[in-house]
Amino acid sequence: MKEIFLYRRVENEKILVITTGGTIAMKKDRETGGLMPAVSGKDLAAAVPGLAHYADVDVLEFSNKPSGWMTAADMFELSKLIDRLADTDQADGFVITHGTDTLEETAFFLEAVLKTEKPVCVTGAMRGASDLSADGPANILAAVRTAASGESIGKGVTVCLGDRIYAAWDVTKVHTTNPDTFRDLHYGSIGTVYGSRVEYGRIPVKHKKIHTDRIEEDIWIITCWSGMDGGIVYGAEGKAAGLVIDGIGCGNVPPKCRKAVLYLREKGMPIVLTTRVPSGSVEEEYSYEGSALSMKDSGIILGGRLSSWKARLLLALAMGKTKNIEEIKSCFLGIREE
Repeated sequence: MKEIFLYRRVENEKILVITTGGTIAMKKDRETGGLMPAVSGKDLAAAVPGLAHYADVDVLEFSNKPSGWMTAADMFELSKLIDRLADTDQADGFVITHGTDTLEETAFFLEAVLKTEKPVCVTGAMRGASDLSADGPANILAAVRTAASGESIGKGVTVCLGDRIYAAWDVTKVHTTNPDTFRDLHYGSIGTVYGSRVEYGRIPVKHKKIHTDRIEEDIWIITCWSGMDGGIVYGAEGKAAGLVIDGIGCGNVPPKCRKAVLYLREKGMPIVLTTRVPSGSVEEEYSYEGSALSMKDSGIILGGRLSSWKARLLLALAMGKTKNIEEIKSCFLGIREE
């Protein structure tokens, strides 16, 4: 991590921008024509006109790499850094700049573990810093306004791009290149940035936190397809510590896949069942062989509306905290805070 740079104006909220890399910090490489990491955290903030009018901004460079290089271990270290800084008077809120490919995963991870009630807003860009109409500066400004707003306190981790604010638990990327790429396919955005004004239309559901000293990184995701056999599932034995099965429909799997799933459950492997369908949740709708209901008695964990990649992170946290399958299951069944 590099030194903190200051963009200060007295009387404003103190916002710490923590940069991690991604497209927002990339420029076109002259030789290859492709985007490459090239912009420092200091330069990112300097490219945002009028930033100091809305907050006293400090910049801390956590990393500068493509978001596909981010690991669960990186997310864990980032969460510990935020909680540590949140206990000081260095910041009233945080903005995390991040590549959009895995932005929703890091935002979800932070939502699942952070102890602080201070605003944490994750943002990024779909166009590089050297591209025509780069969207990074506007997204940073909107994220800083979100993090600096008193209305954001206690709202959990948010994601802000294109002036829309989303809850980290439910947001997902829906387009590979369009700047208007983030959506909550279940409930929609929770708020909007209107110039200097931040408005929330609803309060996101609060979820129970998982506090652990370690995470289990050897979690596999296997996506189902029509007619698949159980070979790839059997292949996880002795290699994966836990498994996420991304089922079809409302959480169903082909018959041969079911047989392999039940085999691994008998061996004690924690398995979460999700659906590859973009919206909706795993449901006990059918009772035929391969349905979610037909596997429930094995102790398989029904992942609800979590995507497979978010379920993987929650399983990594749960298995870092406990090896007891019932306690692991409770991390999924009791995700809503009472």
